Amino acid sequence: MNNRLEKKFSKTFVEDGCTYKIEASARLHDDCHNNCYDFAITGDITRLEKNGRWVDDRGGCIHEDIAKRFPQLKKFIPLHGSNYLGQPLYPEANGQYHIANSGKQVAMDYLRITEEEYNALLPFIEREERTRFKCMLFKLGIVDRWKKEADEFIEFLADGGKWENPYTPEEERFVMRLTDEERKQMENNDFFSTEQLVLRQADKKRKQMEDERKEVLADYDKKNATLQAERDVKLYILDNGLTIENFIFYPYSNEGVFNWLDYKSKVTREEFDKFISNLDMSKLPEGVKFSFSPKERH
Repeated sequence: MNNRLEKKFSKTFVEDGCTYKIEASARLHDDCHNNCYDFAITGDITRLEKNGRWVDDRGGCIHEDIAKRFPQLKKFIPLHGSNYLGQPLYPEANGQYHIANSGKQVAMDYLRITEEEYNALLPFIEREERTRFKCMLFKLGIVDRWKKEADEFIEFLADGGKWENPYTPEEERFVMRLTDEERKQMENNDFFSTEQLVLRQADKKRKQMEDERKEVLADYDKKNATLQAERDVKLYILDNGLTIENFIFYPYSNEGVFNWLDYKSKVTREEFDKFISNLDMSKLPEGVKFSFSPKERH
């Protein structure tokens, strides 16, 4: 079933001595087959050349031009990209993001909310507060207002008629609804209380500090294990009668290299072979390797 609604508009106008034609389309559609009907308002402007040909001038989301030439569409332009219920795409996640990162006006325009509603949502912009943010959109009446705006747009597109959604709730995507549990939570005033928010924030900070502490200890343990491996290898070499003056240990590859520098004194091949033949791996880090030079490994 295809319940696509669309109205097209066209007008010719003169601006700065040039003749233009603007064509606009306002529609409710699922042309991308996303299992959700969305609103879209787009347009194209062509320009009349001296040779009588019409050429492309600009197009797409030219909403300022559309609002200027077709004032009947102006109030519906903010619904561009919203679903048939008037909900912006991912209102919980994107709403939190814009309030936290994009500035007040951008967030207000995206969610189509007042400054008072913005301030009410502000305490719930952390990811951990997403359920409360979502519930606040319902509690403040924002979701209901979105639907009223969408219903008015649908009525306009359908010329006063009705529109039937071909998808069941189970089939749909990109539609925000409350679960039964969320509805119960919304009825509990403590769910949104400042006191509970302060406690959650304090708990979040405590967990963050615990995680940072664990990270510091893990980093220290890793570095300590590396230093201990290098210490054990070098002490083992010294205990077996070889110098470490021209020796280097690479922790990342668990490898020790003799004679790695040309300008320093070197152990002889005989000394190295004797060292390798008498290795006691029980006294060395597991898997350690030795090279007589960067090109020879044992």
